Amino acid sequence: MLKNLVYFGSPEFSAKILESIILSKQVNVVGVVTTPDKPTGRHQVLTSSPVAALARDYNLPTYKPNHLNDSNLAHLKLLSPDIFLVVSYGQIIPQTWLETPLIGTFNVHFSLLPRYRGALCISEALKNQDRETGVTLMTMDNQLDHGPILDQLKVSISLDDNLATLTTKITQVAIEILTQNLPQICAQNYSQTPQDDSLAVFTPSHKTLTHASALIPWENISRCLSDSSLRGIQPSLPAVAGGNLTPASLHALIRSLSPKPGAWTVIPTNAEGSHSTEIKILQTSIHENKLVIDTVQLAGKQPISWKQFLTGHSGLLSHPLVKTSCK
Repeated sequence: MLKNLVYFGSPEFSAKILESIILSKQVNVVGVVTTPDKPTGRHQVLTSSPVAALARDYNLPTYKPNHLNDSNLAHLKLLSPDIFLVVSYGQIIPQTWLETPLIGTFNVHFSLLPRYRGALCISEALKNQDRETGVTLMTMDNQLDHGPILDQLKVSISLDDNLATLTTKITQVAIEILTQNLPQICAQNYSQTPQDDSLAVFTPSHKTLTHASALIPWENISRCLSDSSLRGIQPSLPAVAGGNLTPASLHALIRSLSPKPGAWTVIPTNAEGSHSTEIKILQTSIHENKLVIDTVQLAGKQPISWKQFLTGHSGLLSHPLVKTSCK
């Protein structure tokens, strides 16, 4: 008889993992717990999480509690859960909930724990120019990403990966690690290894990843640009405070913010500096150890190449803030 599994998750990649579990038929998914509906978009329409939408497609009982209290837990107990599986749920799960399923509560985390405990595990790996990351399957305890590890699989990070592409790569590996380990979990035939807390690295809170925090001063970008991006203009101004970024680290930072919230900057768009334009930097690359801007986007507009942007803003070519590059 298949074991009963209750799935906790919210975002799109978590929905993909849930669907893979449903289709694998290794367990009986008896219910889903996800975050409450939230207002989204320009008109603030109340919208279900991607996991809730998928659960609806498969006619699964879905719970969207504002608080994980004993009253809400009582509803889950009626499902006779053997396993709780958590994949980017979005709320802290109390100890009483963790202890409810007969076999245990397990978590899929998108890093090689104990490195990058916390919500920003993918973006931090990109920002720090790591060459690999991975997926950890662990038993949950009452501390943040702290429980013993059942299995880990590595994922390579390329110079072209951004937050979206790396999330996609890790999601596929997460599906693989669950396919390999769910039968052992159901049979209660698995081993665990405690994490080495001395090696723990914590990420910032997801609340710090905002539009405002994604601003990169133009002076710090322009000093790292290639001649092709600057059209051969030579350096003249130093970077502003906090401008110790190299072309490689700046490229990594931009990728870690793409596509959301999206790295952005404010560029002077005439020679006098009396006008400026906010742009989102969608894609960059590295050429001969210099940063190349490939694609940008103006507010409310479609993405365009950097060459198209410069063509439409010829005043940039004579403004001193553009006349800088990395040494």
